[in-house]
Amino acid sequence: MLRAALLAIAVLLAVPAAGSAAACPRNARCSVLQVPLDHTGATPGGLPLAYAVMPATGTSVGTIVILTGGPGQSAIPLTRDVTALLDPIHLDHDLVFVDQRGTGDSGAVRCKDISTPAAVAECAARLGDKRALFNTPETAMDLEDLRAKLGVDKLTLIGISYGTKVAGEYARRFPQHTAGVVLDSPVSTDQLDGTFELRQVAMPRMLRDACAKAPCRASVPDPAGALRDAVLRLQRAPLKGPFVLRSGRAKTERLSEATLYGALLTGDESPLIRVFLPAAVQSVAKGDAAPLLHLEALLAGGEAIDEEDTGINNARLLATSCIEAKLPWAPDSPVAGRQDAWHAYLAANGTPFAPFRPETVAPFSVAALCTAWPPTPKPAAVPAAGPDVPVLVLSGRSDLRTPQEDARRIAAQYPAARFLSVPDVGHSVLTSDTSGCALEAVQEFVDARTVKSCHGGGLTLGAVAYVPATVGALKPRRLPGKAGRTLTALRTTIAGVALDAGLGLALAAPSRHATVPGLRAGFTTISQTRIALHGVEWFRGMRVSGTIDSDAETGHLTVSGPAAAGGTLVLDGDRIRGTLGGHPVRASDFD
Repeated sequence: MLRAALLAIAVLLAVPAAGSAAACPRNARCSVLQVPLDHTGATPGGLPLAYAVMPATGTSVGTIVILTGGPGQSAIPLTRDVTALLDPIHLDHDLVFVDQRGTGDSGAVRCKDISTPAAVAECAARLGDKRALFNTPETAMDLEDLRAKLGVDKLTLIGISYGTKVAGEYARRFPQHTAGVVLDSPVSTDQLDGTFELRQVAMPRMLRDACAKAPCRASVPDPAGALRDAVLRLQRAPLKGPFVLRSGRAKTERLSEATLYGALLTGDESPLIRVFLPAAVQSVAKGDAAPLLHLEALLAGGEAIDEEDTGINNARLLATSCIEAKLPWAPDSPVAGRQDAWHAYLAANGTPFAPFRPETVAPFSVAALCTAWPPTPKPAAVPAAGPDVPVLVLSGRSDLRTPQEDARRIAAQYPAARFLSVPDVGHSVLTSDTSGCALEAVQEFVDARTVKSCHGGGLTLGAVAYVPATVGALKPRRLPGKAGRTLTALRTTIAGVALDAGLGLALAAPSRHATVPGLRAGFTTISQTRIALHGVEWFRGMRVSGTIDSDAETGHLTVSGPAAAGGTLVLDGDRIRGTLGGHPVRASDFD
């Protein structure tokens, strides 16, 4: 029973953790290039542009530049992990990691707090003359300065998320120096999604894809319909349910429409998160808040997150987004009228946010922050049509931030683009695709070979089935009445705890130990070889305690509580023996 979840744990623990900042990554050649603050010369001054070169391990036939996302993510701290990921390509290509202007060691300005309009305005003031020049065109021209410094004729660009906007800008401005472009989770060169309208496009597909396999498919036959029903229920009134801490103590929390929206936004980050979502949405539709609050509890780190944790520089994020994103005002318009313009836009444009209310989505968007950004001119745009250079577009089917519908539109802008859809994968395909298909595609593209299609990208673990909140609503298994329903509930509890173990260890990496809360009460401690349950309540009024050896799938469990047929059981793989409510449980009853 535990093998599928334990396989998920092993795969996730094998994924490299985010790199930590260092003076210069091992085996890299690091340097700093001085670039103009303003390439037109209208604003005097300069900026340092920090970069790291990982020389090819064999004979180099080309230079690849890695362009990270955000806007605001520095690249040099990721050098070691991305180089390992691109190892087959690194054999005959130099890899260049550049901290884009305003990130890392490239003239960054630190704004730790951007949570209020006053903090946003203060961040803008800290930037001074840089505010209008931390933009995509200047970043692309920095890249051209770097190409000249490196002494190479052409660059192959691998952009991820916002990095694809930089790559697209560079290719349009300097096609003669562009060997090829990989757009991973592409962003349009014309505008960023400042109003958060794109994310709703892919939500139904993400849920349907996650629930396409057993055991989810039979219990959630219409995931998109369940989402509509859940949103409508929460629009009538928030639900209340248990939010269980890692200590096992439960406190009652409200589950609102915004809570549901925020949980869904995490879905394109990891297949192991998507495992929980369809059933949790179905539970909300049926009035049970516990599964979604449980997912929120699993993902909660318990500590405030600042820009050092996310790797995103807030000042660069705002400086670029507030002048290059789709917003219901011109970026150089007075601040005074923006709140009114924002509210009017939301009132007139409900459809793109459906099934959510626009006012629910609005606080999550960058537009909510940009209402306080000082008037700043928008940089000159490049043509929408891309140049006739080789282009590979990678798009995850479960990507919410840059959904496939928009990715296909972007691919169509290039005469020689190859579009690759990767199933079971969300945002940032290269780092999320555990099948290796996307990486193989990039290698084929760089080597000018035919790029093959992907038929599976993420973990094959199916999403969990929807289960009711009470033992009494379950069908008896093998044994009569309450004992049979308790046996069904016990199987569901063990399967749920096993998946929690996978997500808990993934979130705790590189630690090999974790403590996760139960669904309705209690907690579980997890190591690589043992799972210990402490009064875990998956169904109301039924508690399970004991230990399971993850390697041998053996263990001892005690079932108690007013809703359960109590007893003590010995687990041996998919077999069990003991008693429940005085009924003997045979070895085959757990098959």
